[in-house]
Amino acid sequence: MPLSYRIDPSAEMVLIVGVGFITQSERIAAIQTWLRDPGFRPGPRTLCDFSEVTSTPTMKELREIVSIVDEHAAAIGKKKLAVIASRPVTFGVARQFQTLADFGPLDVEVFKDRRAALGWLRHGESQS
Repeated sequence: MPLSYRIDPSAEMVLIVGVGFITQSERIAAIQTWLRDPGFRPGPRTLCDFSEVTSTPTMKELREIVSIVDEHAAAIGKKKLAVIASRPVTFGVARQFQTLADFGPLDVEVFKDRRAALGWLRHGESQS
């Protein structure tokens, strides 16, 4: 499966990992799956590790994802979302998502490495 997730209640964090080529339908299905997970709670921090992803969503697909996030804002809650994107193209697309999501429930930051992303999630230290 190109997108997997794990809810860690003790860390109050959702961990999402993408690997390889991911289609938009796979992205949407994954979002719907974790939103329906009984362990999912509004507001926990989320770490999205896309460092091994070989595809990126188009601008239209990013807008579709933001629309889904906005539709489920109450279930999502105000959430810090750290995106790890080590490849330049993935980093650029993640920054576009950050801009599109700016007015919704997500506080998005994009990072090139896991250490910086976790530091921001835990302590608010931005090192991108």
